[in-house]
Amino acid sequence: MDKDLSVRVKVTIRKSNAFFGPGIAQLIRLIDELGSVKEACQSMGLSYSKGWFIINRAETELGYQLIRRNHGGRDGGGASLTDEGHLFLDKFDRLEKRIADYAVTAFDDIYGRED
Repeated sequence: MDKDLSVRVKVTIRKSNAFFGPGIAQLIRLIDELGSVKEACQSMGLSYSKGWFIINRAETELGYQLIRRNHGGRDGGGASLTDEGHLFLDKFDRLEKRIADYAVTAFDDIYGRED
């Protein structure tokens, strides 16, 4: 077998349409880290309106907020993950790792990798 071959999977959560995957997971991680939707979107090269569209679509599908909005004003604005957002992201990360680990094992079994 060609030792340069490998497997990679992409996990996407969906209802009637896909609404949560690696892109939004990265976006909400950055929002939590940076405290700002605008800065998170800029960091990813994503327009602010597109970022909010992605977040709002996921929240609509889930039926709860992932992001806590702190609107501007004298103290400035900001954003952070809700408790539900943290929990959902944690579960997504665990699911993604489990599937990736399984994919590598299955790949090695099927393609007979000999290290």
